[in-house]
Formats: sequence, structure tokens, C-alpha cells
Amino acid sequence: MNDKSSTINTDNHTSFIQKTRNKLAVLQEMDFERNEQRLRNLLEEDKDLIQFPIPVFVPTLFVWLFLIIFPLILILDPSSSSSFSVNIKGMIAFYFPLLSTLFIFFLNQKFLVPSCIFKKRYAVYFIANSVLLFAALFLREVAFFFIERTSNDGLVDFFKDYCFSSLKGHFGVGTVLTFVILVCLVCLLCVFYQLVVRQIVRAFILREQKRMGLQYELDFLKNQLSPHFLFNTLNNISALIQIDSKRAESSMNKLSQLLRMMLYQVKDKYIALQEDVDILQKYADLEKLRLDESFDFVFNVKLENPNVMIEPLLMMPLMENAMKHCVNPNGKSFAHVSITQKDSEVHFHSENSNFPRKSGRKNGGLGLATFEKRLDLIYSGSYEYSVNIVDDIYISDLIIHLKKENS
Repeated sequence: MNDKSSTINTDNHTSFIQKTRNKLAVLQEMDFERNEQRLRNLLEEDKDLIQFPIPVFVPTLFVWLFLIIFPLILILDPSSSSSFSVNIKGMIAFYFPLLSTLFIFFLNQKFLVPSCIFKKRYAVYFIANSVLLFAALFLREVAFFFIERTSNDGLVDFFKDYCFSSLKGHFGVGTVLTFVILVCLVCLLCVFYQLVVRQIVRAFILREQKRMGLQYELDFLKNQLSPHFLFNTLNNISALIQIDSKRAESSMNKLSQLLRMMLYQVKDKYIALQEDVDILQKYADLEKLRLDESFDFVFNVKLENPNVMIEPLLMMPLMENAMKHCVNPNGKSFAHVSITQKDSEVHFHSENSNFPRKSGRKNGGLGLATFEKRLDLIYSGSYEYSVNIVDDIYISDLIIHLKKENS
């Protein structure tokens, strides 16, 4: 009976957490949509304004200036009819903790939290903030000393009778406790701030990846599997029926398999590398139908682990580019493609005769710009891509460093 009650409580707890997550996800998506709409409206309103490049740090600088200047409005009340005098010691007593706190917040948010907390170097984080706290208190002592010192007070008097002394009334246990509480609060806010920012950025990137993936699939099916591609392939197969019926039958099977793979397998987030290679092979075989027998095509594959998982159709634009722009009516046409995989690295290398079509219309397929954008979204910082033209030979290289969970 107790076990059943415990199970019910656990299920209710899990259900509550899931409902909360769903509600927060809806709110987050609404915020993304609302901010996107605001940006679109802003761009629409400001399109006639002169555009100036502004570094990212400028808005942060304005925030800092606001935090520094605004308290002066409260301290130096301009509505007061009586004359006022600025108490330098009071100003330092007010501003020094404020500026120290802002500076420590900046160092934590920019350097200490990412390099210590998220890398589980808690002792280093504690020591670094302790040093910052001591430095802030010491600089405060130096500032007050220079304000209150007499002509006879020197460096020895500072360390002997003034520094961290309660005799002058500017230092005490309350001062230390105030600074410690402020720094602890700032550290907690920094950690929480970084966690929140990372979660928002991660959610935004995942959202963009999902949107980009859907757009990629739509664009691919719209461009690659266009009626033009299908009609040409079917016409080629139709012509083969009279010449070589077995080859025509084989080509029809390859077309059927290619369509099936593209329409169904690419719906998965990851597929086996061997399956992706098979799609490229079938695509190349169908493209060869429009080329004469002198066309030199080589497709070498060497996979250490054929079952390693990869994003579907990632290398298709490179294969498409090599096959479509290699036909040279004045010379020998060729396309040499190799795919190798070892450990967590996949290498696509292609060399083809460089004879791109001269047309005002956009070429079929996704285009290399979309290809690179997809790479940035999926394998940001984990790929190397280069293109070179040497002696009328178009050479493209793509090296992907797969994630650990996929290798």
C-alpha cells in the first residue's frame, strides 16, 4: 500500500514538473516571437535612418554610466534652494562600494564564473573573490587616507596607524561584513545570471536549429527533388529502355531508392554514415545518366565505423556541386570524390573539372551559402571547410569533428 502511494506521489511530482516545464517553454517561445516582432518593427521604422556600425560593448557602457551618474541626482538634489557642498569622504563612502561591486560583478560574469564555476574549480573561484574583496577594502583605505592625511603622514603612518584601523572611524567589523555580504550576493547573482543567459541562448540556438532544419528539408525537397531533376532522370531512363533495358531497370530502382531515402530517412535527426554515403552514391549514379561514357567519375569510400551517426544529407551540396559544374564541352570532364572516416572525424574531399554554368538564375540545390550556414548551426567550431581552384580543378574539402555521442 505504501509503495503504491509513493509511486502516485512520484508520478504527481513528475507531472507537476513537466507541466511547469511546458508552461515555461510556452512563455519562452512567446517572448522569442514578441522580441522578433519588435526587431522587425524596429528595422522597418529605422530603414530610412543613416546606419552606423556600433560595437557590442557600447550598450553595456551606457548601463554603467547610468548606474554611476544616476545616484548623483539623489545626492546632489538640484531642487534644493539651500546651497550644498560636496562631501568628498561621503561620496567615496557611497561610490566606492558601488563601483567595487560593479567591477567584481563584471569580472565574475566575464571571466570567473565561466572559467571556474562551470569548470568545477570552486576553490579557485573562492580564492579569486576573496582576493578581490581584500583588494577592494585595501583600495578603500588608500582612498580615505589620501583624503584625510596631513602633511606629516607618510607611507609608514598609513600601514602603522591607518590601514584597516578603526581609530579614524572609517573601518570596522560592520564595514567588512557589508563588503562580504555584497560580494557574496554579487557572486550568487553572477552565477544565476550566467545560468539564465546560457539557458536562454541554448533554447534560442535549439529553436534556430529546428527552424533551420525544417527550412533545409523544405528547400532541399523543393530544389533538389524538383520536377526538372525528376523529368531529366525519367527521360534518360526512358531513352535507356530502347538501348539497354537492364541498365534502365537498374536506374529506375536507384531512383526509387533515392526518393524513398530522401523522403523518409532524412526526417531523422541523425542517420548512419553508410546510409548517407549510399544516398550520395545513388544520386551520382543518376546524374551520370546525362553524361557520356568519357566522363571520369571516381567515388572512394573508406569508413572505419560505417554506423557512426551524422546529420542526413550534410555532404549532398558538395556532391551536387561537383556533379553539376564539372561538364566541360571543350575538354575531359571528371569528378573524383572520396569520403573517409576515422575515429570521430569525417573527411569529404572532391576534385572536379571546373566549368560552372553561366546563368542569371540561381543554380538548383541549396547553394553553398545555405550549406555553410547549416554547418555553423550544427557543427559550430567543429568543422573545417575550404574551397580552392588549382589549374582549372575545383577542390573542396570538408572535415567534420563529430560529437562524442555520435561517434
